[in-house]
Amino acid sequence: MTSWLQRQRKQTLLDLSSEAGLKQDDELKKDDIVDALDAYLQRNQTRLARNATFEPYYGARRTPYKTAGRPSGGSGVTSDEGEMKSVVRGRGRRATKVKQEVEDTHGVASSPPAQESNSPVPNITTTTSATSVLLKRTPARSAIRRQSQLPPSPADVADLAEYETSQIYAGLSELYTFSGIPETIEHLRDLCSSVTGVQMAFMCLESLALQREVLPWEYITCTGPISWLGGLNINFYFPNLWHVLEPGFWFPTLLWGITSLAFPSLMAYFFNLSIHDVKRHGARVSVARYPVDPLTFNVVKALSTYIIYGQGWAADVIGPMTVAQVSNAMYGGYRGVLIGCYVCILACLYDAAQRK
Repeated sequence: MTSWLQRQRKQTLLDLSSEAGLKQDDELKKDDIVDALDAYLQRNQTRLARNATFEPYYGARRTPYKTAGRPSGGSGVTSDEGEMKSVVRGRGRRATKVKQEVEDTHGVASSPPAQESNSPVPNITTTTSATSVLLKRTPARSAIRRQSQLPPSPADVADLAEYETSQIYAGLSELYTFSGIPETIEHLRDLCSSVTGVQMAFMCLESLALQREVLPWEYITCTGPISWLGGLNINFYFPNLWHVLEPGFWFPTLLWGITSLAFPSLMAYFFNLSIHDVKRHGARVSVARYPVDPLTFNVVKALSTYIIYGQGWAADVIGPMTVAQVSNAMYGGYRGVLIGCYVCILACLYDAAQRK
């Protein structure tokens, strides 16, 4: 009934709708879901009444069994059919029936002996036969109940499989959301979609290339032939950290750090083109969008790279071997560093044009 449906929660109503084969939108109100589900259950009563899930609904819709009126005390001995109905109906009627039989026995005691000998026999026979009928019919009810727990049709089996699949997908989606992976991906995307992200990408490439040159990786061990990879051997390498204690590591690292990081950052801090005036509380103050201007940073970096590595300026002071080692370590040589600077300059100009 509608009252039973009204007592259910909205998510329970949606699950009942899916169980019945009725598609409903999650954005609907609860009253609309109840009305639609009630109408659908009434139309499909023949098919869904055997489903154990909807037994409370269809059980509430059945009309209660009306008991017959209690027989009067002066009616005498009842018929066999009346005793059959009295025994089958319930325990509450049995006590009344026994009382009536006792009264009838006392009433018949004054009758002729022929009636006294014949009167109890039909009662005992009728009671025994009614009890046997009741015992025979009881297993049929349990069999029907077991049958109602089975899927009534292949369509219901398909709906049940679809419902279970949707529950699995919903659980996986919740697990993916609770893991924090979507927030991490969004944060990484926001970082890479900025001028700072583009600049950091090129700086990581340069530092990785220099590390492979000044801190070489040496062979450690191998896994041996792997059968499921066609006998392939996987070798493991690790950087030799003992080179950190040698001058061959620090001279190239310091040269790259000065020309590509320290000197351009110092110039970009003082020659910051992102500073602009804003009004705060009626006063004009200067605010810098970037503490280190990325446009100035890449211009100074490109100039220092071209002068030091391209023209060999101050190679006698620094050491021609150190300059050549840093230049050869970069992807594409010093020209690869210049290309990275040009890309970052274009990113700065594009970002400034979008803000205008």
